[in-house]
Amino acid sequence: MPSIAGAQPHTLRILVAVVCVLSLFLFFDPIGFASASIEKHVPGSTTTVHHVVLFRFKKDAEVDAVNAAMLKMLKLEEDCVAPNSQRTYIKSISGGRDNSPEGLQDGFTHAFVVQFDNTDDRNYYIEQDPAHKAFQKEVDPILEKVTVLDFTKGVF
Repeated sequence: MPSIAGAQPHTLRILVAVVCVLSLFLFFDPIGFASASIEKHVPGSTTTVHHVVLFRFKKDAEVDAVNAAMLKMLKLEEDCVAPNSQRTYIKSISGGRDNSPEGLQDGFTHAFVVQFDNTDDRNYYIEQDPAHKAFQKEVDPILEKVTVLDFTKGVF
């Protein structure tokens, strides 16, 4: 290991200054390194948006009609296309029939989570997408209620 015994005083001052500055960054985090892992929601950001959809069907809805509607919900992942790129924009859709033993479903029988890369994609989906609009219109006659919640992981 090299000795600093013969170092010039200004070299030692520079070394001390560098150590002090690094210590400030380590302990006080003035530019946000430590908080960089906390996701922040900014409209149009590239933070994944989780769109949770709960379905409660009318009591007289036929099982085959409900099953067909739920398969069409899953197919939206393929059918929803961005107008500019002509590519699918839904990151993923997963869902199915409730199987919770808790008894807190309030009559909702099916749940889906639709993931979008950003809020712009989610907004297009809920406001304009023709495939989504057609799906809504098609399933409306058998629905009693739909509940939707959107969230971004870690944003409270």
